[in-house]
Amino acid sequence: MALRRISNSLVTRLVLFGMLLVIGGGLARYVMQTRYLREDLTQLVSAQQMALADEVAREVDYKIRERRQFLDQLAVTLPRELLGQPARLEAWLAERHQLNPVFNLGLLVIATDGRVLVDFPRVSGRRGASAANNPGFQRAMQGKAGVGAPLFGTFTKQPVLPMGVPLKDGSGHVQAVLVGVTALSTPDFLDRINQGRIGETGGFLLVSPADKLFVAAGDPDLVLKPTPPPGVNLLHDRAMTGFRGSGVTINAKGVEELSAMASVPSAGWFVVARMPTTEAFAPVRRAQDNVVRHSFTAMALVLLVGGVFVRFTLRPLHRAATLAERMTQDEIPLKPLPVVRDDEVGHLTKAFNRLLDKLVCSQAELQRMAHHDGLTGLPNRMLLDDRMRQGLARTARNGTQMAVLFLDLDGFKPINDSLGHEAGDAALVEVARRLSAVLRQSDTLARVGGDEFVMLATDLGSRPEEGAAVLANRCIEALSHPLAIKSSLCTLGVSIGIAISDGECTPECMLLAADKAMYVAKGQGRGRYVIAPHCNGLAAVA
Repeated sequence: MALRRISNSLVTRLVLFGMLLVIGGGLARYVMQTRYLREDLTQLVSAQQMALADEVAREVDYKIRERRQFLDQLAVTLPRELLGQPARLEAWLAERHQLNPVFNLGLLVIATDGRVLVDFPRVSGRRGASAANNPGFQRAMQGKAGVGAPLFGTFTKQPVLPMGVPLKDGSGHVQAVLVGVTALSTPDFLDRINQGRIGETGGFLLVSPADKLFVAAGDPDLVLKPTPPPGVNLLHDRAMTGFRGSGVTINAKGVEELSAMASVPSAGWFVVARMPTTEAFAPVRRAQDNVVRHSFTAMALVLLVGGVFVRFTLRPLHRAATLAERMTQDEIPLKPLPVVRDDEVGHLTKAFNRLLDKLVCSQAELQRMAHHDGLTGLPNRMLLDDRMRQGLARTARNGTQMAVLFLDLDGFKPINDSLGHEAGDAALVEVARRLSAVLRQSDTLARVGGDEFVMLATDLGSRPEEGAAVLANRCIEALSHPLAIKSSLCTLGVSIGIAISDGECTPECMLLAADKAMYVAKGQGRGRYVIAPHCNGLAAVA
């Protein structure tokens, strides 16, 4: 094996032919190849960072817009006569909170003098307190709805995000302010920021430039802490003034990072995806170290010899460098370089090809992670939204019907509490497997929350309610058998809300209708379903 390696070595062939110049040319090409490799790797990693930042920013933006839309809907439907009836107003807020508890720290109605009239759920000391000096309240009193500044709640004792919308009378005068409060640590809100990791040591930041605060971060010590002052991190300074893109910078701790920034338009924030360059460019540095050890020898040999034979011998390296350069200039697609001989050039080409394969696989994996649930492998909310829009368009075009089934597990929390989260995860994986088994090939099953799943059934016939009911009963039957978890038999049920549309509806409307129907089914007991024939109606209890 060693003799074969020596006989195939470029150095050996050049020594046999007495042409030491080939060694210098090979090493010189190593330098060129390393440079191209760093440029390629920088572009690819930057593109991946940017894509990941964009995905996370869109997810955060979607969750904020979802809460804003819900709050706007409440403001439109809230009967103004209830402003003078605190008990009935509290009951009204309680009913809406139970249907869609996205504001887990409560819904508040604040009078024009800044006094909290009603809050639900109640928090000790909050009702009757004054919010007159809060900038968000003052903005709402001017008739402007929006996302407030993230802060540490005076009464909730935790980081919160308030949102406010004015309640106006028929003439446009502000009668009160409706406020929704969400904990920044709420599950499935900012989890991608708080828990997401890029590589071994990279992560995410969520920054509010207007408030000069870190809203969320992988490092809990940074949450609601001030951003670095100007001059500490130059790329951060540009991002605070509106720059969105990627670049290399030195952070406040003196670590060089490759960072990418993407906007969260609904809140005026931006997401930072960051990774230390020592990790991002580790393969390049190893290649550079290897090249440096031979650079001086190569330079001396290039000065001593030259000629046609060296050019002929290094023709594969020339071709590889030309192809690599055309790839960096997007003249041809990324593809493996041809391996002509099993010598140093061939080894370098194989290493480049292996690295290229890893980068392509990594990019594909990042794309998959952005659209699928990490535990069950099912489509996530973002991919579900895309498929619902496609399904609605096809339904409207073909004159068929489409159904959305919102499934919420009954009895899942006791499994987590008694057997632990690992058992809970195993239960969710088994639930996903059983539910997937009842689907048609054209249907979609997605996981949209902790123990919440959504089924999308398209191309239903002229009696869609029957088809949806059959599918719901199959789901109930599939989960009626006990689950074997950690040598224990666990029993789960499922409550299902169903919304049916002929295509003249939005995904948000269908999900909201199915969600409301699910809560009606849950209120009637385990193993039931409720059909909402229209996006705004509930009926057909089974």
